[in-house]
Amino acid sequence: MKTTFIFTLLVFITIKGFACSCETLKSAIEFHQSKYVFEGEVIEKVYASDSLTNTITFEISKHYKNGDNPKFLKFQLNSEAEVTGLYSSCYWIAKKGQKWLVYAKTRNGKLNFQFFCSNSKPLERLKIHPSEQKVLDNGNNLDLTKYRYIHTGEPITSIDSIENIYKKYKFDPSDFAFIRVDVDEKGRLERANLVPRGERKFEVIDTIFGMNNFKNERQKLRTEFEEIAVEVANKIKSWEKYYVFDLKRSVKYRAGILIEVNKDSIIKIRKPGSY
Repeated sequence: MKTTFIFTLLVFITIKGFACSCETLKSAIEFHQSKYVFEGEVIEKVYASDSLTNTITFEISKHYKNGDNPKFLKFQLNSEAEVTGLYSSCYWIAKKGQKWLVYAKTRNGKLNFQFFCSNSKPLERLKIHPSEQKVLDNGNNLDLTKYRYIHTGEPITSIDSIENIYKKYKFDPSDFAFIRVDVDEKGRLERANLVPRGERKFEVIDTIFGMNNFKNERQKLRTEFEEIAVEVANKIKSWEKYYVFDLKRSVKYRAGILIEVNKDSIIKIRKPGSY
């Protein structure tokens, strides 16, 4: 028996354009989040009686993600904008005869896929890059706990107690330093260094999934203030744990803090974001 699933999609367009504002996930992350990742051809497109929606059927030629691997999947889509009147910068359609790479996910209890903000694509115009093909071929072996993520983590170590140590130092109120903080999976500080001024170099953790961050290397410190700022940051030993996606284990992450000088020339620790 043919196994079918119906999905509801909200927005459509024929090409990925710059006007739809969103960020596409790394293909490794989207692979992990998806229930099905497959290549298939749209073999049928049936319009509803009011023509406002249509149902497409994919015949699947290749499943990448381990699972039940149905031969056919059905998706309910909005029809062309000329019919619905729903023109937008995020409009897209799927045509009969098109071959697609699809990352299908569960949202609000239903499965769907997107074109914008996704690595899903019609293969007649957009090819699978060799680096993405590596992810597809190896995605079932991906262990997301191996990597470091960006997170605006909260310190557990008392900031006030550290600031009190340095009240004796007086600096120019215009001084400041952005610090990159690396925290391990148990919430312990690994390293804190000045954000580099020049070209940033990537860590090489893997050559398949592209989950690498910039290196957090010690920079040449030019002033006494920068030396003190790095020293201050390295005293923040304990941080909150971070759990990403649906993982049950906490992971390593990178946070950013700002060491600045207030109007009274006293060092203050701020946490504006990630660097």
